[in-house]
Amino acid sequence: MRGIWSRADVNERGRIFLSASVGEISVAEACGKLGISRQRFHKLEDRAVEGFLRKLAPKAPGRPPRVQDPSAALARRIEEMERENRKLWIYIQVLRKLAGIGNRGKKSGSGRKSTRCGGEAHDR
Repeated sequence: MRGIWSRADVNERGRIFLSASVGEISVAEACGKLGISRQRFHKLEDRAVEGFLRKLAPKAPGRPPRVQDPSAALARRIEEMERENRKLWIYIQVLRKLAGIGNRGKKSGSGRKSTRCGGEAHDR
């Protein structure tokens, strides 16, 4: 298990790796110094070359677009919908008053008491 490497350790390991990659030292010698197998060395070398080439690939001109927080758009949409909901409830209340309907859907102000079984309502 490896310990924590300092910046100097990482730089030295990188220098050894690059020296073997360009042929200044043998791969076997680099693997011995780095403490890795030849197979691991070649896998790391493939990944390094792939990453290098990917970074060299042409990109679209200009600055990349800003990454926006998706929750901000949702919060704005929720706020708009809540405003619309408040407006609609005001319209409903106005229409109920104009129609003479109370809050529970019953007409108000008729002054008649409900009857049972079709008979007249009597005050007791």
